[in-house]
Amino acid sequence: MTIAVPAEAHHARAFISADIRGGNSTWVLPVGREPGAVGAAIDMARVLARETGVEVTLEVEGRDFRFIAPEGELSLCLHGLLGGLALARREGRIAGEGRAVTVTTPSGEFTARVEAVDAHTFEVSVELGRQLLVPVEAGRELRAALAAALGLTLEDLPERLWNAGGARLKTLVPLESRERLAAIHVEPGSIARIASELGCTGFYAFVVERADAMGAHLAARQFPAGIGIVEDPATGGSAAAPALWLRRVGGHPGLERLTITQGEDMGRPCRLVVGRSGEDDARGWWVGGRVVL
Repeated sequence: MTIAVPAEAHHARAFISADIRGGNSTWVLPVGREPGAVGAAIDMARVLARETGVEVTLEVEGRDFRFIAPEGELSLCLHGLLGGLALARREGRIAGEGRAVTVTTPSGEFTARVEAVDAHTFEVSVELGRQLLVPVEAGRELRAALAAALGLTLEDLPERLWNAGGARLKTLVPLESRERLAAIHVEPGSIARIASELGCTGFYAFVVERADAMGAHLAARQFPAGIGIVEDPATGGSAAAPALWLRRVGGHPGLERLTITQGEDMGRPCRLVVGRSGEDDARGWWVGGRVVL
C-alpha cells in the first residue's frame, strides 16, 4: 500500500550524527485547535505511522505534543519531541533563540531549549523528569532467557539487573565490549514477554568506550517492547538512565556528562549529549542533539 503523506506533515531526523548522517526519524504534524482537529490528526497519524513504520509527532502551537507509534500511542517520545520543537521554532510557533520553553506531553511538562543552526538544522535539548534506578529481582532462569532473547550468553550479563529511566523504564544491560554489543540479535516476541516479567518497556544495552572523572562516552543499542519497532536508533528519553547507573553503581560517582552513539549497528548513526545541573542526581538531566528538517 502506498500512502499519501499529508502536505502539512514534515519529516525530521533527530540526534543526527556529527557528520549529519543518520538520526531517528519522525513525521511532525502540526495540529490546529479548531473543533475536531486533534481527533482527525490522531486518526491520520495512526495510518501514517503504521504504513511508514515511522512514529508521528502531533504538535499544537509548539506547546502540546502527542506521539503515535506504529502499534499505538506513546506517553513520551523524545526524538519526536525534538523534531516537533525544531519545526515549531522554524515556523514561529515558539520564539526566542535558546530561551527556555515549557511544553506538555502525556508524561507531563518538560522544559526545552531550541537554537537554530541554519534554516533546516537546530540544536534542541530537553530537561528530563525525575530518574529512577531500581534493582530487579531476576533469577538465573529469567536472566538466561533475557540473554537468549538478545543473542548473548548468560556470562555476558551482569549479576544484578537494574531498571532505570523516567517515563518508560528500561532494563539496563551493561556489556564489556563493543563486539558483544554488535553481536546482539533479538527475538521480538521474547523481548515483549521478558520485558513484561521484568517490569520494563525494553532493554538498553551499552558499553563504556572511554571515561574520565566527570564524563564518559557510550555506545548503546535499545530494543523496545510492544510498540512495533524492533530496535530504536536513538533513545533520548532513556539517555540519562546509564548516567545514573554509572554514578551510583558503575564506579563513576562524579559523572556529569555523557555522549552516546547509537544506531550505528542499524546504519542510522545517532549522537546524543547528556548533561546534569543541580545537586540531586535523580533530577536535572538534560538530553539534546541536532535535528534536521
